[in-house]
Amino acid sequence: MIALLLLLPQDLTLSGERFTWKDAERSFEGVLLKPAGDGPFPAVLISHGLGGSAQGFALPKAREMLKWGLVCIAPTYTHTGKDGERATFGASPENLKRAAICLDILQKQPYVDAKRIAAYGNSMGAFVTIGLAAVDTRLRAAAITAGGVAPKDGMPAPSEAVAAKIRVPFYVLHGTSDTTVRPEQSAKLNEILDASKVSNGRALYDGVGHQLHQEKASDVYAKIKAWYQKHGVLTN
Repeated sequence: MIALLLLLPQDLTLSGERFTWKDAERSFEGVLLKPAGDGPFPAVLISHGLGGSAQGFALPKAREMLKWGLVCIAPTYTHTGKDGERATFGASPENLKRAAICLDILQKQPYVDAKRIAAYGNSMGAFVTIGLAAVDTRLRAAAITAGGVAPKDGMPAPSEAVAAKIRVPFYVLHGTSDTTVRPEQSAKLNEILDASKVSNGRALYDGVGHQLHQEKASDVYAKIKAWYQKHGVLTN
């Protein structure tokens, strides 16, 4: 990460590519990377899935998206441990708060263009991305892999009613053989977005399972980048 004078919230500590957030209510770690130069640059929030972390899942994604000219931020969510309390997993209030704090951090950096912030999430992180897009107007565009909605509230995945609040251009990528998050769940999300007249798209990968983001990485990256270009996060 390029060293620059930063505008830091008092609860944030930076050490190279890593950050720690600690306030009276929560403490979590993450990564923050930026391109060389003063910017302002577009940015992306990257959200990991079950058992992942900012270091393990998001950092390799950030290194790729950094090449696109994006500032990349990623927190570790409550579902980094598979044996935790499932009520806190996915699009829980705690994880949505962590995601929102990351957007706050981005907005306070002089090298970030706050009007060009995107989000990407996979699996449980896709649930976070859906939930965040439903309640936070700061996102310019969003994309997910292996994610979707649940019929009702109380699940790690946001409900159909929550998804109906999304107004952010939203792109979905899903493997047809995913048995962890069923393709029907993302199909329902696109149906809801269509009904809300929100710009959206969906790419299906025949025979691919839940590890779409790894098995078809090159194509997944290309489609996400094109979506960000289409909606003004990236300009070329």
